[in-house]
Amino acid sequence: MITLNLQVPETVAAESYQAADDINKRFRDTGASIDAKGLMAFTLVRHDADDVCAQFDLALRLVRGTPADAFNPVIK
Repeated sequence: MITLNLQVPETVAAESYQAADDINKRFRDTGASIDAKGLMAFTLVRHDADDVCAQFDLALRLVRGTPADAFNPVIK
């Protein structure tokens, strides 16, 4: 197992804390609960390598202002 320490923007953390609260309220009758850090970890592990590469490629194209149809040939 690998342990990561990540810094996330406060807005991202706030969304995770709000989502965890909402989930816990919705499913309070089950007795199960989730914390914001667990929810963030769950969100991160649902991506495979292709998803991460696609998001990175999209972010680079958005930042550089490249037309949407100019995909990076190295990254799928």
